[in-house]
Amino acid sequence: MNRSPQDPTRASSQVEETLAKMGVPGVAATLRIRRQWRSMVSGQWRDKARPLVLEDGCLVVEVGSQMEATLLRYGAAGLLEQLNAALGSRIVQRIAVRVSSGSH
Repeated sequence: MNRSPQDPTRASSQVEETLAKMGVPGVAATLRIRRQWRSMVSGQWRDKARPLVLEDGCLVVEVGSQMEATLLRYGAAGLLEQLNAALGSRIVQRIAVRVSSGSH
């Protein structure tokens, strides 16, 4: 498949590379996680959680209910493993869970 110079996938990869070179790997990783969440995460969190931001190694993830938040807090180690395996590094060190105040 040929990609045009205006391809958003290629442009976002270039943005990630540029940010990483500028010393802002968290921003680059956030963009990648948000864009590739469904391919990085398997199981229930693929559809029930939404990554928001990665700051200082902490990925803030939003879920729809307090019950989901509790379950994700207990299952955070598995999610961390999946994300870091997909990223090829241990950039995500912990997960903070927040309950959505509205619908996604």
